[in-house]
Amino acid sequence: MEPSKNSRRDSTQSQRDTRDPEGAQASRVEAGEAEAIDTTSENVMGSSQRASTHSSARASMDASGSQAREVFDPDIPSQEVLNAKTIDVVLFLLLKYRRQQHTFCKAEILYTVIRGYEDHFTSIFAKASDCLRLTFGLEIVEKNPRVHSYSLVHALGITYDGMRHGFPGVPKTGLVIMVLCIIFIEDNCASEHVLWRVLNNMGLYAGRDHFVYGDPGILVTEHFVQEGYLECRQMAGSNPPIKEYLWGPRAHAETTKMKILKFFASIVKQDPRSYPTRYADALQDEIDRA
Repeated sequence: MEPSKNSRRDSTQSQRDTRDPEGAQASRVEAGEAEAIDTTSENVMGSSQRASTHSSARASMDASGSQAREVFDPDIPSQEVLNAKTIDVVLFLLLKYRRQQHTFCKAEILYTVIRGYEDHFTSIFAKASDCLRLTFGLEIVEKNPRVHSYSLVHALGITYDGMRHGFPGVPKTGLVIMVLCIIFIEDNCASEHVLWRVLNNMGLYAGRDHFVYGDPGILVTEHFVQEGYLECRQMAGSNPPIKEYLWGPRAHAETTKMKILKFFASIVKQDPRSYPTRYADALQDEIDRA
């Protein structure tokens, strides 16, 4: 029988407590963080991978043929096991970020998190990196290829992490980047209707708590505006009044249209040049900054 999501989460927490005595006394925030990471990792990996959880299992019958059971090849771990290890890596790196320990090395992950699955480091690490980048807005940058040391940095130059906003203790940089993407793709100005239509399609609703971001409505309409990433104004000629959003001064100062376009293109798996008008706009922005 496939383990339940809750049992996997309990197993992950138990492993974490064993490795780190401090984790045994983790706050409710850290417990919620684990749940957020679990759910996020499943979302990132996709339903198709979850459907093949036991692809490496082999059903075999005993001598009498009366009982079937799953037999796992130790050299080919199930997708379920690899997914759980990916969750562990994401949780481990987020915990390091919370503790402001932004550097780590491959050997540390191999020994602390995925011992016994060293042959699968590349795929596990790649999925964990995607999850951190797309959801939390954190990028993994290799510092020293010789010893495989890395740093956790904010994606695209954004300096805000929103750790104290929304769901506490979890980076919100990913949502800042996503909103900037939407505004740029919408010709540098998005009405509140367009913005929330896209966010709703991503499962984000104003006034409804999200497992990572808390209430996205408060983040977008209050905190991101207060932090200078967004500018909110009334759409000209709208009656009743309609709000629209543009990049704020901090967004222009910290990132570029080309970085945002490339990030968006990577999500939809397109070449940035597939959006010729936006690409021309981004190129002009690069020239203006030179």
